[in-house]
Amino acid sequence: MLNIANLTIGFGGPVPVLAEANCTLDEGQRLLVCGEAGSGKSTLLGVAAGLIPRLIHAAEFSGRVELAGRPLLSFTKKELFGTIGFVSQNSEDQLWDICVEDVIAFPLENRGVERSAIRNRLAELIAEFELEELLGRRVLTLSGGERRMVTIAAALASNPKILVLDEPTTGLDPAARMRLSNILQKVSGSVSTLLISEQDPLALYSVIDSIALLHGGNVSPSMPPKTVLTQDAAWVEAGILPPMRARPERQTSETGRPLLTVSGLTSQLARSRGNPVLKDVNFDVRAGEVLALIGRNGAGKTTLFKSILGLLKATSGSILFDGTNANEWSVAARARKIAYIPQNMRHILFNMSVLGEVIFAITASSASSNDPAVIERAKAALARYGLSDLAEANPFALSARQQALLGLACADATGALVAIIDEPLLSRDIKGRQMLELFISSMQSSGRAVMLISHDLELVDDLATRLMILDNGKIAFEGTSEDGWQSDTFRSLGWQAPYDMTAWSMA
Repeated sequence: MLNIANLTIGFGGPVPVLAEANCTLDEGQRLLVCGEAGSGKSTLLGVAAGLIPRLIHAAEFSGRVELAGRPLLSFTKKELFGTIGFVSQNSEDQLWDICVEDVIAFPLENRGVERSAIRNRLAELIAEFELEELLGRRVLTLSGGERRMVTIAAALASNPKILVLDEPTTGLDPAARMRLSNILQKVSGSVSTLLISEQDPLALYSVIDSIALLHGGNVSPSMPPKTVLTQDAAWVEAGILPPMRARPERQTSETGRPLLTVSGLTSQLARSRGNPVLKDVNFDVRAGEVLALIGRNGAGKTTLFKSILGLLKATSGSILFDGTNANEWSVAARARKIAYIPQNMRHILFNMSVLGEVIFAITASSASSNDPAVIERAKAALARYGLSDLAEANPFALSARQQALLGLACADATGALVAIIDEPLLSRDIKGRQMLELFISSMQSSGRAVMLISHDLELVDDLATRLMILDNGKIAFEGTSEDGWQSDTFRSLGWQAPYDMTAWSMA
C-alpha cells in the first residue's frame, strides 16, 4: 500500500537523517517503528504522511515514495488528507484555540460532510474517547494528555485509510493508553492500516502486528512483536532501553531541609461543576530527593506546577522557597529558585543562540554577558550535556532531544533549588536517560532537588526516591514507590504497576 524505497533525506546537517532507508506498509498492516530520540522517526512518518517535502522543505531528498502504486507527490491535497490521517509528536502544532467539539468536527466540515452526519460522528468519538467532561472547553486550556486524545479523535473523524501516529502515547496516563488501544482495535474495520512511532513498544502492544527498528538512518525489516521484544541486544543497538528488561536496583539518597513547601493550596481554577482543581494540597520537596508526581490526565498536575511557578493564581495557601514565603513573588522571582523543564521546550525558548539560552537562565535578564564567570558557567553546562558544538546554533533548529538536553543544561546552570521536569522525552532513550540521570545526580549532590511529573511508571520507579499520587484535587498518597504501587489509591486508578510482566505473554 505504502512503499518507501531508497529514501535519503537531510535538513542541512553533516549527515542525512535517513540514508537509503526502505519501509513497506501493506494494506491492513499495523507497524510500529521504534528508535532513539533523533533517529529519524518523525522524519520517516512525515514522509509517509506526505508532509515532507510537500509542506516541510528538506535540503536533501531522494528516493521513491508511493501510495497504492502512485507517487505520493502526485496526490492532490484533498486526496492526501482524505486518505492519510496524521497526528504529530507535538500535538499543539495541529490545534487552534477553539473548543473541543470544533477541533474534532473540523476535518469533516472541511470535506463538506452533512451536518447530521457530523453530529453523529462527533457523538461517537466523544463517547469512545470519554471526552464528555471536556465539552465546551477550549483546547489550549486542557492538559497535555487531554489535548492529545482530542487530536487523535480529530484524526480518526473522517475514517482515513491510513493512520500515522507519531509518539501517540506521550502525555497519556496508563488508562488513557489502554483506552486508545481499545479504540484503535475497534476502528480496525475502517482504519486497518497503522504506522506508529514509539519508544515504548509495550504501550500499544495489543494494537500492532509488526515492529521495525530505526537506527543509523536505516529501517530494519519488520518483525513480529513476540520475536523482537525479547531481543535486548537489538534494542540496545537501536539506542532504546530493552522493553522486557529486569527492574534495576533502586537508588537511595539522604534528604535534607525542605526546599519547597506547599501548604493548604487551593486553586482559583475550577472544574465545570465549580469545585477547585486543587483543594488543600500539602507537601514539601527536600534537598537531595527526587519527588515523583503521578495522577490521571486532568487530575491537576499541570495546575499544581503552574501554581508553584506563579503562572496560575490560588485562592488560599502558601508556597515557601527554602523557608521564605513566596506568595507575593513575581514569576521572575520564583524562576530564580525553581527551574522548569517542559515536555516541549519550544514553549520556553526565545533567544537566538543555545549559549544565549543558558546565559539568560543564569542571569534572568540577558542572553549576553561580559562576566567571564557567567560565560564559563554557561559553557560548562553545555559541555556537561554534550551541546558544546551547538553553542551558537538557533535553539529552534535543534532536534527534540537536543532541546530537552538544553533544558537540563539551563536548569542545572541556574543553581535553582528545585527543578520541575514535566514528562521528559528522554525516559526510554539510552543516551538521553544517561543525561537525565546525570542531571539528577548533579542536583542531588549539590543539595538541590527534582520534582518529576510523568506517566511513565517505570521511569518513576527507576528514579524517584518518593512518590505522590494526585487524585480528586488532593495528594491522596505520599510515600515510597514500593508502598505506592501497593496502595489502595494506586489500585483505584486501575493501572498496571511498573515491571509487572504478567500481562505480557511472549510465548
